[in-house]
Amino acid sequence: MNQISEQSWVRRYPILLPVLLIAGSIGLFKLIGLYPYPSKFADDMAHSSAQLLLCLGLLWLLRRFDLFEQTGLTKPMSQWPRKWPLAVIPMAMIGLINLLSTDWSQLSFDAIRLGGWIYNSLSTGLFEEILLRGFCFYFLLQCWRDRKNALFLAAFAQALIFGLAHLSNLQHNPASEVIPQVIYATLLGIGFAGIMAYTKSIWPAIAIHSLINAMGDVTTFFGPEQTDNVGNASGYVAAILIIFMVSTGPGLYLLHLGQKQLAQR
Repeated sequence: MNQISEQSWVRRYPILLPVLLIAGSIGLFKLIGLYPYPSKFADDMAHSSAQLLLCLGLLWLLRRFDLFEQTGLTKPMSQWPRKWPLAVIPMAMIGLINLLSTDWSQLSFDAIRLGGWIYNSLSTGLFEEILLRGFCFYFLLQCWRDRKNALFLAAFAQALIFGLAHLSNLQHNPASEVIPQVIYATLLGIGFAGIMAYTKSIWPAIAIHSLINAMGDVTTFFGPEQTDNVGNASGYVAAILIIFMVSTGPGLYLLHLGQKQLAQR
Protein backbone atom coordinates (compact mmCIF):
# COMPACT_ATOMS: atom_id res chain seq x y z
CA MET A 1 0.00 0.00 0.00
CA ASN A 2 1.37 3.40 -0.97
CA GLN A 3 1.50 5.75 1.97
CA ILE A 4 0.06 9.25 1.92
CA SER A 5 2.84 11.81 1.90
CA GLU A 6 3.61 13.34 5.31
CA GLN A 7 3.54 16.78 3.68
CA SER A 8 0.22 16.19 1.95
CA TRP A 9 -2.73 18.30 3.13
CA VAL A 10 -4.85 15.16 3.39
CA ARG A 11 -2.32 13.75 5.84
CA ARG A 12 -2.15 16.93 7.93
CA TYR A 13 -5.92 17.50 7.95
CA PRO A 14 -7.37 13.99 7.50
CA ILE A 15 -10.91 14.86 8.65
CA LEU A 16 -11.23 17.52 5.95
CA LEU A 17 -11.55 15.22 2.94
CA PRO A 18 -14.31 12.99 4.40
CA VAL A 19 -16.23 16.08 5.52
CA LEU A 20 -15.92 17.66 2.08
CA LEU A 21 -17.08 14.48 0.37
CA ILE A 22 -20.13 14.14 2.58
CA ALA A 23 -20.99 17.84 2.39
CA GLY A 24 -20.66 17.74 -1.40
CA SER A 25 -22.90 14.67 -1.62
CA ILE A 26 -25.55 16.28 0.56
CA GLY A 27 -25.39 19.44 -1.55
CA LEU A 28 -25.86 17.40 -4.72
CA PHE A 29 -28.86 15.58 -3.26
CA LYS A 30 -30.41 18.89 -2.21
CA LEU A 31 -30.01 20.24 -5.76
CA ILE A 32 -31.57 17.11 -7.26
CA GLY A 33 -34.46 17.45 -4.82
CA LEU A 34 -35.28 20.94 -6.12
CA TYR A 35 -36.66 19.50 -9.36
CA PRO A 36 -40.49 19.34 -9.37
CA TYR A 37 -40.90 15.56 -9.61
CA PRO A 38 -44.41 14.29 -10.35
CA SER A 39 -44.34 11.99 -7.30
CA LYS A 40 -42.29 11.04 -4.26
CA PHE A 41 -41.51 7.75 -6.01
CA ALA A 42 -39.87 9.61 -8.90
CA ASP A 43 -37.94 11.76 -6.42
CA ASP A 44 -36.67 8.61 -4.65
CA MET A 45 -35.56 7.05 -7.95
CA ALA A 46 -33.62 10.17 -8.93
CA HIS A 47 -31.93 10.21 -5.53
CA SER A 48 -31.05 6.52 -5.83
CA SER A 49 -29.58 6.99 -9.31
CA ALA A 50 -27.42 9.85 -8.05
CA GLN A 51 -26.15 7.62 -5.25
CA LEU A 52 -25.05 4.95 -7.72
CA LEU A 53 -23.28 7.52 -9.90
CA LEU A 54 -21.43 8.83 -6.85
CA CYS A 55 -20.36 5.26 -6.07
CA LEU A 56 -18.34 5.26 -9.28
CA GLY A 57 -16.43 8.32 -8.12
CA LEU A 58 -15.87 6.76 -4.70
CA LEU A 59 -14.45 3.61 -6.28
CA TRP A 60 -11.99 5.81 -8.16
CA LEU A 61 -11.01 7.48 -4.87
CA LEU A 62 -10.44 4.11 -3.24
CA ARG A 63 -8.02 3.22 -6.02
CA ARG A 64 -6.44 6.67 -5.91
CA PHE A 65 -5.56 6.24 -2.21
CA ASP A 66 -4.72 2.53 -2.49
CA LEU A 67 -7.66 1.50 -0.31
CA PHE A 68 -9.52 -0.71 -2.77
CA GLU A 69 -8.15 -4.02 -1.51
CA GLN A 70 -8.41 -3.03 2.16
CA THR A 71 -12.17 -2.61 1.85
CA GLY A 72 -12.50 -6.19 0.64
CA LEU A 73 -14.51 -5.26 -2.45
CA THR A 74 -12.87 -8.08 -4.39
CA LYS A 75 -12.43 -10.46 -1.45
CA PRO A 76 -14.36 -13.72 -2.02
CA MET A 77 -16.78 -14.93 0.66
CA SER A 78 -14.62 -18.00 1.19
CA GLN A 79 -11.99 -15.71 2.77
CA TRP A 80 -14.37 -14.08 5.22
CA PRO A 81 -14.13 -15.20 8.85
CA ARG A 82 -16.04 -18.44 9.42
CA LYS A 83 -18.26 -16.82 12.06
CA TRP A 84 -19.06 -13.70 10.05
CA PRO A 85 -22.87 -14.27 10.22
CA LEU A 86 -22.69 -13.78 14.00
CA ALA A 87 -21.32 -10.28 13.35
CA VAL A 88 -24.36 -9.17 11.36
CA ILE A 89 -27.20 -11.01 13.12
CA PRO A 90 -27.54 -8.46 15.98
CA MET A 91 -27.99 -5.57 13.54
CA ALA A 92 -30.48 -7.60 11.53
CA MET A 93 -32.75 -7.28 14.56
CA ILE A 94 -33.26 -3.60 13.65
CA GLY A 95 -34.72 -4.62 10.31
CA LEU A 96 -36.89 -7.26 12.00
CA ILE A 97 -38.25 -4.69 14.48
CA ASN A 98 -39.11 -2.37 11.58
CA LEU A 99 -40.88 -5.22 9.81
CA LEU A 100 -42.87 -6.28 12.87
CA SER A 101 -44.16 -2.73 13.33
CA THR A 102 -45.57 -2.64 9.77
CA ASP A 103 -49.35 -2.51 9.29
CA TRP A 104 -49.65 -5.02 6.43
CA SER A 105 -53.36 -4.34 5.91
CA GLN A 106 -52.50 -0.88 4.57
CA LEU A 107 -50.01 -2.09 1.97
CA SER A 108 -50.50 -2.55 -1.77
CA PHE A 109 -47.84 -4.28 -3.89
CA ASP A 110 -47.06 -3.95 -7.59
CA ALA A 111 -44.04 -4.65 -9.79
CA ILE A 112 -43.00 -1.03 -10.28
CA ARG A 113 -42.98 -0.17 -6.59
CA LEU A 114 -41.30 -3.48 -5.77
CA GLY A 115 -38.49 -2.70 -8.21
CA GLY A 116 -38.15 0.82 -6.86
CA TRP A 117 -38.04 -0.46 -3.29
CA ILE A 118 -35.21 -2.87 -4.10
CA TYR A 119 -33.35 -0.27 -6.17
CA ASN A 120 -33.60 2.34 -3.43
CA SER A 121 -32.50 -0.03 -0.66
CA LEU A 122 -29.49 -1.35 -2.56
CA SER A 123 -28.33 2.05 -3.82
CA THR A 124 -28.44 3.53 -0.31
CA GLY A 125 -26.60 0.56 1.20
CA LEU A 126 -23.92 0.69 -1.50
CA PHE A 127 -23.43 4.45 -1.42
CA GLU A 128 -23.37 5.00 2.34
CA GLU A 129 -21.16 2.01 3.08
CA ILE A 130 -18.66 2.69 0.29
CA LEU A 131 -18.49 6.34 1.35
CA LEU A 132 -18.46 5.97 5.15
CA ARG A 133 -17.05 2.54 5.93
CA GLY A 134 -15.18 2.02 2.67
CA PHE A 135 -13.49 5.35 2.08
CA CYS A 136 -13.81 7.48 5.23
CA PHE A 137 -13.06 4.68 7.72
CA TYR A 138 -10.02 3.26 5.94
CA PHE A 139 -8.75 6.64 4.79
CA LEU A 140 -8.71 7.89 8.39
CA LEU A 141 -7.19 4.61 9.55
CA GLN A 142 -4.39 5.03 7.02
CA CYS A 143 -3.76 8.63 8.09
CA TRP A 144 -3.77 7.74 11.81
CA ARG A 145 -2.02 4.37 11.47
CA ASP A 146 0.79 5.37 13.86
CA ARG A 147 -1.59 6.36 16.67
CA LYS A 148 -2.58 4.09 19.52
CA ASN A 149 -6.07 2.61 18.98
CA ALA A 150 -6.13 3.97 15.43
CA LEU A 151 -8.98 1.62 14.50
CA PHE A 152 -11.23 2.99 17.26
CA LEU A 153 -10.33 6.59 16.39
CA ALA A 154 -11.18 6.08 12.73
CA ALA A 155 -14.40 4.23 13.59
CA PHE A 156 -15.63 6.91 16.01
CA ALA A 157 -14.67 9.74 13.64
CA GLN A 158 -16.53 8.32 10.63
CA ALA A 159 -19.54 7.46 12.80
CA LEU A 160 -19.69 11.01 14.19
CA ILE A 161 -19.36 12.51 10.70
CA PHE A 162 -22.16 10.17 9.54
CA GLY A 163 -24.34 11.29 12.43
CA LEU A 164 -23.68 15.02 12.10
CA ALA A 165 -24.45 14.85 8.38
CA HIS A 166 -28.08 14.34 9.38
CA LEU A 167 -28.15 17.90 10.71
CA SER A 168 -28.84 18.88 7.10
CA ASN A 169 -32.39 17.61 7.74
CA LEU A 170 -32.98 20.67 9.93
CA GLN A 171 -33.90 22.45 6.71
CA HIS A 172 -37.25 20.61 6.64
CA ASN A 173 -37.64 18.97 10.06
CA PRO A 174 -37.72 20.22 13.67
CA ALA A 175 -34.69 19.72 15.91
CA SER A 176 -36.72 17.35 18.10
CA GLU A 177 -36.73 14.90 15.16
CA VAL A 178 -33.29 15.57 13.74
CA ILE A 179 -31.25 15.23 16.96
CA PRO A 180 -32.43 11.63 17.48
CA GLN A 181 -31.51 10.95 13.84
CA VAL A 182 -27.98 12.20 14.54
CA ILE A 183 -27.71 9.88 17.54
CA TYR A 184 -29.15 6.89 15.66
CA ALA A 185 -26.74 7.34 12.74
CA THR A 186 -23.71 7.77 15.01
CA LEU A 187 -24.49 4.62 16.98
CA LEU A 188 -25.20 2.64 13.81
CA GLY A 189 -21.98 3.93 12.28
CA ILE A 190 -19.98 2.28 15.06
CA GLY A 191 -21.84 -0.99 14.48
CA PHE A 192 -21.17 -0.96 10.74
CA ALA A 193 -17.49 -0.14 11.35
CA GLY A 194 -17.24 -3.12 13.70
CA ILE A 195 -18.64 -5.45 11.05
CA MET A 196 -16.18 -4.04 8.54
CA ALA A 197 -13.20 -4.38 10.89
CA TYR A 198 -14.05 -7.99 11.73
CA THR A 199 -14.99 -9.37 8.32
CA LYS A 200 -12.37 -7.35 6.37
CA SER A 201 -14.99 -6.96 3.65
CA ILE A 202 -17.46 -4.20 2.93
CA TRP A 203 -20.10 -6.58 1.53
CA PRO A 204 -21.59 -7.80 4.84
CA ALA A 205 -22.04 -4.17 5.91
CA ILE A 206 -23.64 -3.30 2.56
CA ALA A 207 -25.97 -6.29 2.83
CA ILE A 208 -27.16 -5.57 6.37
CA HIS A 209 -27.46 -1.82 5.67
CA SER A 210 -29.59 -2.52 2.59
CA LEU A 211 -31.74 -4.95 4.59
CA ILE A 212 -32.36 -2.42 7.36
CA ASN A 213 -33.30 0.24 4.80
CA ALA A 214 -35.60 -2.16 2.96
CA MET A 215 -37.46 -3.20 6.11
CA GLY A 216 -37.80 0.40 7.23
CA ASP A 217 -39.16 1.54 3.84
CA VAL A 218 -41.87 -1.07 3.34
CA THR A 219 -44.62 1.32 4.39
CA THR A 220 -43.02 4.22 2.50
CA PHE A 221 -43.09 2.35 -0.82
CA PHE A 222 -46.17 0.14 -0.48
CA GLY A 223 -48.41 2.03 1.92
CA PRO A 224 -50.58 5.12 1.41
CA GLU A 225 -48.70 8.40 1.26
CA GLN A 226 -48.63 9.86 4.75
CA THR A 227 -47.51 13.03 6.43
CA ASP A 228 -44.54 12.67 8.75
CA ASN A 229 -45.52 11.95 12.34
CA VAL A 230 -43.44 13.53 15.09
CA GLY A 231 -42.25 10.92 17.58
CA ASN A 232 -42.24 11.23 21.35
CA ALA A 233 -39.32 11.36 23.76
CA SER A 234 -39.92 7.92 25.24
CA GLY A 235 -39.98 6.37 21.77
CA TYR A 236 -36.69 8.03 20.86
CA VAL A 237 -35.04 6.85 24.08
CA ALA A 238 -36.25 3.29 23.50
CA ALA A 239 -34.92 3.34 19.93
CA ILE A 240 -31.53 4.63 21.10
CA LEU A 241 -31.27 1.86 23.71
CA ILE A 242 -32.20 -0.81 21.17
CA ILE A 243 -29.70 0.48 18.61
CA PHE A 244 -26.97 0.59 21.25
CA MET A 245 -27.65 -3.01 22.30
CA VAL A 246 -27.83 -4.56 18.83
CA SER A 247 -25.41 -2.30 16.96
CA THR A 248 -23.05 -0.17 19.04
CA GLY A 249 -22.27 -2.74 21.74
CA PRO A 250 -21.49 -5.57 19.29
CA GLY A 251 -19.65 -3.07 17.09
CA LEU A 252 -17.34 -2.05 19.92
CA TYR A 253 -16.54 -5.70 20.59
CA LEU A 254 -15.80 -6.36 16.92
CA LEU A 255 -13.58 -3.25 16.78
CA HIS A 256 -11.72 -4.60 19.81
CA LEU A 257 -11.07 -7.83 17.92
CA GLY A 258 -9.95 -5.87 14.88
CA GLN A 259 -7.61 -3.69 16.94
CA LYS A 260 -6.02 -6.81 18.45
CA GLN A 261 -5.42 -8.19 14.96
CA LEU A 262 -3.73 -4.96 13.91
CA ALA A 263 -1.51 -4.97 16.99
CA GLN A 264 -0.33 -8.50 16.22
CA ARG A 265 0.90 -7.61 12.74
